[in-house]
Amino acid sequence: MLKYNNWSIEQTEWKPSAEMELQQQLSFSNSYLCQTAHFEEYYSQPQRLCTYVKDIEEPILNISSISVRLHDERLDLATWEVKDFYRCLFKNEPTLERRFIATSPKGHTLRVHARRQLLPQKELMQIDYEIYSVNYDGPCSLLAMLGDNNTCDKNWYPLMNHLDQNQCWLWLQMHDVDIQLCCAMNWQVWHNNSQIETRPIKIEKPHTIGYSLTLKLKTGDTCKLRKVVAVVDSQHHKKDHLISDAIACLTNW
Repeated sequence: MLKYNNWSIEQTEWKPSAEMELQQQLSFSNSYLCQTAHFEEYYSQPQRLCTYVKDIEEPILNISSISVRLHDERLDLATWEVKDFYRCLFKNEPTLERRFIATSPKGHTLRVHARRQLLPQKELMQIDYEIYSVNYDGPCSLLAMLGDNNTCDKNWYPLMNHLDQNQCWLWLQMHDVDIQLCCAMNWQVWHNNSQIETRPIKIEKPHTIGYSLTLKLKTGDTCKLRKVVAVVDSQHHKKDHLISDAIACLTNW
């Protein structure tokens, strides 16, 4: 199932029945953040949506979430036909890379390349998520979010959030424990290698904030979403500096 190399672990077979186990085996971390190899996109079957930060034993909310929609179809590897699946964990970076071709029940085919990296600046993560339209012509909505109804959200309750044009943050308190967390996110979108400056739709719910942008795709088009997330906590930062420290971490790296 997995091929172990000196500096990487590879998976070349799509095996939904083993996905929970594989996600755990392909966990990766730097000196601060640790994640299981869950999918960025929506997945309707169980998966280990876990992100941990140093010295906090409970998982935090889903900071990796990216959703892709075509008309009334949502990209979901549990219900779409998946071919040429490849996943690789580069242990020395640490980076998780995935590639696959997926066809929807209505016959729309996309080629996806996702790359998630925990950056040397220990409290930062970057995701590059690229879509190539094999045969689809129509609107494609990209949603970049913090939260997205993750089961881990039950451990936290929101104190405050804020959304600007391309940057947002979510400030949380852990239930029954005096620990606080601030997650900040910015994002960029390219269409056929040209950066998009369109004003996105803001998404704001109790445990979920983020942005949605709809592009018009034609066969052969590509679009790429880059999402950068900073995570800081009150174990390593002063509580009254969490928001400013998270924003500084996000914008100055």
